[in-house]
Amino acid sequence: MKSMKLICNFWVFLFFVFSFYHLSGQDNLIHLSDKREVFVDRYLIERFDGAQIVMHHPVDEGIVLHFDHPWEGPFCGYCTVIKDGDRFRVYYRGNPGGKDGTNIETTCIAESNDGIRWNKPDLELYEINGSWKNNVILANEAPASHNFSPFLDTNPDAKPDQKYKALAGSKKSGLMAYTSPDGIHWKKLKEGAVFTDGLFDSQNVSFWSEQEKKYLCYFRTWTEDGFSGFRSVGRTTSPDFIHWGAPEQMT
Repeated sequence: MKSMKLICNFWVFLFFVFSFYHLSGQDNLIHLSDKREVFVDRYLIERFDGAQIVMHHPVDEGIVLHFDHPWEGPFCGYCTVIKDGDRFRVYYRGNPGGKDGTNIETTCIAESNDGIRWNKPDLELYEINGSWKNNVILANEAPASHNFSPFLDTNPDAKPDQKYKALAGSKKSGLMAYTSPDGIHWKKLKEGAVFTDGLFDSQNVSFWSEQEKKYLCYFRTWTEDGFSGFRSVGRTTSPDFIHWGAPEQMT
């Protein structure tokens, strides 16, 4: 019995010694909790045993999507790729050469199952160049198609008929809010602009922030009045995608 007590006491002693030394070095530990971290340098790595960090480079696999329809053309741009379930979608501006912010611009869509082979569906939503067979999901709502920027709303409280959302517009119109149940059929969330304090002469990126529990929008600003100085980025937030706060300039 004495030997058993001695053995137990010995292991208790070792446990406290280990705990003391372990806790004494806690200040030097990096607590990751349940966060996902990427090894981009040696900051999170104590040592390498037969391993190394390798910087991989992207490989050009060639063109996967041609802007070759009459309503598309050389001034297509602002591509937004969204993965919804097993399907990829890319939204982009169609502009064969007209002035920015006019009704010659449209918003087009292409779809893919693998991100490599893309199909432009004949949606028959709008008559373009005398034909209803086209991949246009928004037309005749200038200047919305100039920089229509959609996203898949991950807000758990989002309404089913507002699964997709988008902001679009110019300085003249302000940013207008659009919603869609399926990413194809779109309507304005309200008449008029939901945010006006900006120039919006680019793609205005919005999304639901899980971290902040609100909608965010990053948009183009300039460091001086009007279109002068340097191009920069501002941001605004909203609890409901309608009421947006004062802009905050990024640094």
